[in-house]
Amino acid sequence: MKGRVCLVTGANRGLGLAAARALAERRATVHLLCRDTDRGHQARDELIALTGNEAIHAHAVDLASLRSIHTFVDALDAPQVDVLIHNAGLLPDARRRSPEGFEMTVAVHVVGPHVLTHALAPRLANARVIFVSSGGMYTQRLDVETMLANTGRYDGVTAYAMTKRAQVVLAEQWAEVLRDSGTVVHAMHPGWAATPGVQRSLPRFWSLMEGRLRSPEQGADTVIWLAVADAPTRTTGGFWFDRRPAPTHRLPWTREDDQQRERLWALVQGVIDR
Repeated sequence: MKGRVCLVTGANRGLGLAAARALAERRATVHLLCRDTDRGHQARDELIALTGNEAIHAHAVDLASLRSIHTFVDALDAPQVDVLIHNAGLLPDARRRSPEGFEMTVAVHVVGPHVLTHALAPRLANARVIFVSSGGMYTQRLDVETMLANTGRYDGVTAYAMTKRAQVVLAEQWAEVLRDSGTVVHAMHPGWAATPGVQRSLPRFWSLMEGRLRSPEQGADTVIWLAVADAPTRTTGGFWFDRRPAPTHRLPWTREDDQQRERLWALVQGVIDR
């Protein structure tokens, strides 16, 4: 991967850090996009020490803030981006809104990645874009109106799962948009991995499953495979688990219709067109 430019969001811990390390070990130029500036620089220093790769850069990027995304892209000194990994995520215990008024899981999992991909699109040629989704999305149907409601009782787990479902649909849509550039777009789910986010957001689940969860490196394995192997370039718009194609639906009632897919694209494009 020497000479390849790779961007990883949420790269200061968990799956993102594991993915960034694997890319750095392969001599890629790795850009860590982290909301927390101090943790981002700490991760950069750690990765340089572990891999001996000096081509690692930390950036303060808040995926919930459109201004932060555009500031980063405008300053990025890289005419070509070869790998873009949408990994940043959160599972809130209460409803919060982004600066633009979106519920935070919608902002970080859906709107932010779309805006970042759109802003980088002129630099994506024969590149790879990867959305890190979650198996939790199997429990939810895409419902854009519910995602945007911002009213009523808030369930962070449901909000998380629904936006992870939206990521899979968004990956399929971006696959078509970027097809002519030679760029492939895939989504994947890592299984249940022992990450700080799971421990913090799902403490009861963590205590029940401790010792049986995957390591961050195991969870990130398919991410790296999608980023570096030859096989994933032969198709686009796939959903993967353990390096194999996975079904996007396991329950009939979770299937979205064309109208919901169109509403999702209209939502994210509406942000671009503001």
